[in-house]
Amino acid sequence: MKTLKLMVAAFSAVFGMSASAASNQEIISHISYNVISATYVEFAHATVSLKQAVDIFVQNPNESTLAQAQAAWRGARMPWESSEAFLFGPVDSLGIDPMLDTWPLNKQDLDSVLAINTPITTDMIRGLGTNLQGFHTIEYLLFGDGIRTNSRPLSQFTQRHFEYLQAAAQLEMEYAVALANSWTTNYNPEDATTPGYSAIFAQPGANNPFYTSDAAVMEELVNGMIAIADEVANAKIAEPMGADISSANVGLIESPFSWNSLNDYTFNIRSIYSVYTGTYRTSKGPGIKAMVERHNPQLAQQIEQHILACMQLIQAIRPAGGGDMGQAIFTVDGRQRATQAIQALNQLQAVLETQVLPLVDKQ
Repeated sequence: MKTLKLMVAAFSAVFGMSASAASNQEIISHISYNVISATYVEFAHATVSLKQAVDIFVQNPNESTLAQAQAAWRGARMPWESSEAFLFGPVDSLGIDPMLDTWPLNKQDLDSVLAINTPITTDMIRGLGTNLQGFHTIEYLLFGDGIRTNSRPLSQFTQRHFEYLQAAAQLEMEYAVALANSWTTNYNPEDATTPGYSAIFAQPGANNPFYTSDAAVMEELVNGMIAIADEVANAKIAEPMGADISSANVGLIESPFSWNSLNDYTFNIRSIYSVYTGTYRTSKGPGIKAMVERHNPQLAQQIEQHILACMQLIQAIRPAGGGDMGQAIFTVDGRQRATQAIQALNQLQAVLETQVLPLVDKQ
């Protein structure tokens, strides 16, 4: 218990603690502009960096440029996974989520495309299924199959690997930039007169096309946190584990090729932390915690600590000898640590459902 408290303290120092009394409108405005929009803008910039790193690697393939491209993939993964507590608005209505991040990857069909002579372009990939583009296609091409190692040997790269990598990275960047633009500038690409979704989200009211009240926005935010807590616990972690070691399935793990799965899950819970505390990077302001504080300051603080503990418990799943989720689920102690994380996440989900969501109607 002492060790866990120290870990929580460390996370608190990194992400910051913020809890100040604020109105619902102040909470909504801050989260809209300084958490959600800021996350998507960072994500767009990160995909530009990924495209640039992929281009450099293709132009001069060596161990160093490959490592830089892999690092850029992980760098883009962080803000994307840190957005999953707010998978509403344009990311949903424009169908951007599946184009960016469908998994599992259809590896068999991808290998088939790589084996034929059809020209590889962004438009060609755009026309394929969502499980032949996006993050996990790029991941497989950069990192390999992830079975014994999380880095593809240079000798395995072909000209078509390079072409697919560049086209897929270009497409990923286009989707990410469109998503950022939808929040900052214009949420409906078919109507140039519409504002950025951040303005819509931040100004609920009778004339708002999506949110007629503060309560509607607050409910959207709390339900977003509930949904990702449930998904991480009961899909992303639990499903690959199976009922026992003999039924564990690496194919159900997100980001299995790069061994980045546990970071993905941690960033997912960080998205809860960002919405709850109003903290993203250096930006600090009121989050959902401020609403909880008006009713129960002690509960508000306990929930923040619980979120941080969940993040730490996810990281603790990692095998001591190295590896990631794909290795942990095949060991008894790794599965025990994963079960502890699942239990904590389910407790967090229950608290959000039973003690936070009802407060939305008490404003």
